[in-house]
Amino acid sequence: MAVTKIKAIRGTLSKAIAYILNPEKTDEKLLVSSYGCASETAAREFEWTRKIAEQKGLIVCFSFLGFK
Repeated sequence: MAVTKIKAIRGTLSKAIAYILNPEKTDEKLLVSSYGCASETAAREFEWTRKIAEQKGLIVCFSFLGFK
């Protein structure tokens, strides 16, 4: 049975994405997918979104961690 955790990211997005994309944790990135952006450009796109979100006082993003 899969278990999913939702965790707010409050640090830098580049570090969070690097952690999420860690090949050791993602079966050499086999378990990585994205929607609306590429994992290679996600940090820059999120940073742009973050600027808008900070102006509105919103949570920037969540990390969905799946476990078997």
